[in-house]
Amino acid sequence: MKIVVFPGVGFNTATATYTDFSQSLKNGLSCDVEFFYWKHNWPIPDVTLPIVSFRKWLFEVILDFQQVVRHAYEMEVPEADYYIGHSAGSILALAQKNSPCVIFGSPACLVECIHNPPGDNQLNNALRTDRKILNIINKYDPVAYYLTWLNVENFVFMNSWYTLNAYNPVECHNGYWESKVTRNKIIETIKIWQEKNT
Repeated sequence: MKIVVFPGVGFNTATATYTDFSQSLKNGLSCDVEFFYWKHNWPIPDVTLPIVSFRKWLFEVILDFQQVVRHAYEMEVPEADYYIGHSAGSILALAQKNSPCVIFGSPACLVECIHNPPGDNQLNNALRTDRKILNIINKYDPVAYYLTWLNVENFVFMNSWYTLNAYNPVECHNGYWESKVTRNKIIETIKIWQEKNT
């Protein structure tokens, strides 16, 4: 079995966090895990205003997001039995229409609402298939939201109140990678999907 994982915007390739996440999946599912590091190739605009490094980082993030929203169906991604996507990477996971997928911290609801009229776009069609989708949501993540389409399981959790940064929206959006709740739910769900397919 093979799983392809799509990070969100502003990722750093081969970080320890991704390595730990990958190893958890390998141990829990006895599978091959590949990270697909998608990236835009558009030039960053010149910045002449104050706080140059922050503004360039913001441009990078916005261009990453535009790249995946505009070209998700055109990118050539590796074949897999299951796809996993975080944040903007979840749009790439959803674009792989024929395979079950797990998404977390996903802006799919936002993209669905503003990108095209409801009922008339590819993301909408991808969500209205009979394949399984697990949508993991940290209660305090400002980007993630429920999806109400066919065969979507929404799983909502909240960091423990004593966890450092439990209510920090940035940490809640980025913390899925290190969350045991996220990892355990992914492993448990994919095992159930596998059993139903045998």
